[in-house]
Amino acid sequence: MQQTVQILLATYNGERFLHEQLDSLFNQTFQDFSVLVRDDQSTDNTLHIIQEYQLKYADKIKIITDEKKNVGATQNFNLLLANTNADYIFFCDQDDIWLPHKMEKSLALISTIEMDKNMPCLIYADMKSINDLGEVTAKSVWKQLHLSPKYFTLNRLLIQNIPHGCTMLINKAMRDMAFPIPETALLHDHWIALLAATCGQAIAIEEPLLLLRNHSENVTRKQTNFSDKMKRYSNNAISSNMYEYFIRIRVQQAKALQSRIGAKASEHVQLAIQNFIALETTKGIRRKLIFLQNKFYRTTFWHTFKMIVRA
Repeated sequence: MQQTVQILLATYNGERFLHEQLDSLFNQTFQDFSVLVRDDQSTDNTLHIIQEYQLKYADKIKIITDEKKNVGATQNFNLLLANTNADYIFFCDQDDIWLPHKMEKSLALISTIEMDKNMPCLIYADMKSINDLGEVTAKSVWKQLHLSPKYFTLNRLLIQNIPHGCTMLINKAMRDMAFPIPETALLHDHWIALLAATCGQAIAIEEPLLLLRNHSENVTRKQTNFSDKMKRYSNNAISSNMYEYFIRIRVQQAKALQSRIGAKASEHVQLAIQNFIALETTKGIRRKLIFLQNKFYRTTFWHTFKMIVRA
């Protein structure tokens, strides 16, 4: 029986770069796929652009509609997951560019870890960073953001996500476990990464398979220029509100994870999640000890040091 492959494309006011993204999909070396699109009530020409491509690729593009209002990026992908039954699923943002072998290489690799169709599986990859003009600003986003597959462990993922959703490929078993994405999930990719770390399999492709576009209109990507970093650092240094918010939203996500996996995970995993949730009701030395004893670390020493000192 032939395996089905579907790309989930979530759009919102993406007219500026959408042509390049769609062209990169239809220039893939692997072409046996369909594209499922949900537009989150764009007010520009995004939907018109998609409809133009639908006329050209009638058998490949399906646009779903519903009565939902603007739901945001995470729940937009959740609604897309609700409407797919594909064996293999890619997540697609509206402003990137997929390199030609992205799908082919990802699909080849997932077969090496999917020993059982009931095993939730995840593939993710590195990226190059580009600006508005498509100029490469970093040859490796992982190096730029101090990310690495070696940090794909539950204790670190509870604090900080590693994979970018735009590089992700999952199988149907992972879709079935991840859906529905809870309202307390920080982002769809963070939620799926946590599930892979607790009850599934994940493997990274350590080469860039995508051009990740960073620009002022990104709705899910943190700006990485010096002034933005200094502004965030100053705000965090002055007030503890942002720090407590940082902890609280991650604890809420961990509670949703705990509820979703139930007894599927090992006792070690369940204990780690329970210890992380304890951060919510502890302060001072006790909270510091929880960070240290469970190695709830971020991916750089400096960020980890600041996080623990402020506990």
